Amino acid sequence: MTYTKKLFGGIDMTWKRLLILSVAAGVISGGLLCIPFLEDTSFTDNGASYEWWIFLAIIIITNCKKPLEAACKTFVFFLISQPLIYLVQVPFCWLHWGIFSYYPPWFLQTLLTFPGAFLGWFVTKKKWYSLLILSPMLALLALTGMGYLHGVLYQPPWHLLTVIFCAAVMFVLVFGIFEDKKLRAAGCILNVALLGVFFFMSVYGQPHAVSNICPKADSDAALDPNVNYTAVSSDEDVVRLHYEEKGIPQGWQAEFYKRGTAQLTFTGDDGSVLVYDVSFGDNFDINFKLAEKKTASPEQTGE
Repeated sequence: MTYTKKLFGGIDMTWKRLLILSVAAGVISGGLLCIPFLEDTSFTDNGASYEWWIFLAIIIITNCKKPLEAACKTFVFFLISQPLIYLVQVPFCWLHWGIFSYYPPWFLQTLLTFPGAFLGWFVTKKKWYSLLILSPMLALLALTGMGYLHGVLYQPPWHLLTVIFCAAVMFVLVFGIFEDKKLRAAGCILNVALLGVFFFMSVYGQPHAVSNICPKADSDAALDPNVNYTAVSSDEDVVRLHYEEKGIPQGWQAEFYKRGTAQLTFTGDDGSVLVYDVSFGDNFDINFKLAEKKTASPEQTGE
């Protein structure tokens, strides 16, 4: 039996082992989040995204003998591990016990693991529908990996390990769960397709950051909401502009595509002109500075 086959079906997932896994997963994840120099790296991504939790959940599910057992054990795993992540951080986080304010959305997702794991157990049947059941998890892994890849391309090698892990797990699941060559081939084709789709959706041609133009309405540097402007960027390789009419937030938006500096010029229909110096640097830092402001003359305003 290969290691992958043993991982997905060759372990006796007793309640004792499940409890040990639950505590270990929560304590390790929470502990990594407490180490300052690991902040915003692949080692702390599991505190905000799903890749490791998908992997561990499928290990639990595929090592259960019945769908109800899979549902119960997966639910208990998340019911224990997720609060532990926050509990471990309490002494080290400036929020202290207030950090548990982030837990309610995760608790709602924990509730969903019961029906999800019940259905997920049928991947162990290793039929065509098993691949169909597995596909949402493969899609979520692809989406997560490509989302982090977008950041890697801007600030390498940050989060590169997470990108590799997501892609690797997608193929490990296919080869570890399925034995039929046709199903493995179909799974690999699906994985490649999912990675390609989410690459074009999340990475290719997408901005690394989006910001309002001077969002403080009471600032002297703010755009007048009663004036219609035309806008020009001096370097669209760095930043491009568009006006968001229906989205939130509304107004002029700056989309940043690479590090650098540029000038943004806004010309109002009343003749006023505002020129901003803008820079986009490391750690996605965005800085706006009003370089020039010309107010409309009385003739232009009609006064």
